[in-house]
Amino acid sequence: MVAMTATGLLIGWAVVKHRHKSVPVKAVVIPAVFQGPEITLTGALQAQASEPVEAPIAGIVDAWFVDAGTEVYEDQLVGRIRNADLDNTLQNAQAAVDRAEARIAELDAQTMSAKLEVSRTTADQSRAHNELDRIEKLYLRYKDLFDVGALPRLTFEKTDADYKSAQTEAASRDAAAKDAQAKAAAVDHDSEEAQRALAGQTSALEKAKAAVAECDLHSPEDGVVLTRDVHQGDKVEAKEKVMTIATELTKLAVVLTPDAPVLARIRAGQHAFVRVADADFPGEVHEVRGPDVVINFTTPEPVTKLGGAAQVRIVF
Repeated sequence: MVAMTATGLLIGWAVVKHRHKSVPVKAVVIPAVFQGPEITLTGALQAQASEPVEAPIAGIVDAWFVDAGTEVYEDQLVGRIRNADLDNTLQNAQAAVDRAEARIAELDAQTMSAKLEVSRTTADQSRAHNELDRIEKLYLRYKDLFDVGALPRLTFEKTDADYKSAQTEAASRDAAAKDAQAKAAAVDHDSEEAQRALAGQTSALEKAKAAVAECDLHSPEDGVVLTRDVHQGDKVEAKEKVMTIATELTKLAVVLTPDAPVLARIRAGQHAFVRVADADFPGEVHEVRGPDVVINFTTPEPVTKLGGAAQVRIVF
């Protein structure tokens, strides 16, 4: 009886399983259709215009002074390129100026010394001639007295010797004063030459500095740094773009990448509203560029926070 019962149960289970066997159902594909009057999408906030910053000369990026996202003003120093040849020229020009200035300082000291020597020898010359004039007068008077026998020979001979000694001293002082004046004139000439040399070296230095300064990178306009395309220490070629700056920050754009069904409904010229900082600004679809949609709009005040998310409502 147990065996018969088990057999009956197995037959019953087979019948039930056959009755409830699952039947495969084909999935129904419903095409996506967008029928609403408008749609809200999110995209990245951008500037419509931008300006590149190019390397003025081949070299190495020596320094960046601003980061991406930094607000900059026109002609602001944003970076610097170093060129080995220009740096060597600048160093040589600076060394030449330093030598010229040292030479002028040396000549200034010599000029001061020469002027003091001229002053001293001129004073000695003046005293010698005053003494010569005094002795000469005495000599002439004594000579007249000696000629008529009214003056002892020894007195005259001593006066004669003093007179000749005064003449020698005056001549010596004249020579010393002349020599001092010649030396002073030579130093003055050397000083003038050194000044001319310094002027030339200074001009060369200014040109070298100007050439190095031309390697500085400046912002072409007011704006915000979008990208820094090279790193500090990288080699760059002349005219290579090293930075991009967003300009005209009241003229903005949002780039959207909608789904295909939505993209099919979007056309250039459609009205749009862009929400930025809790405020809505009217705009329009500027272009459909492949899978992307560009929305252009303007704001009354410049917007410096670029790259963030912005909501766009497109009206169909």
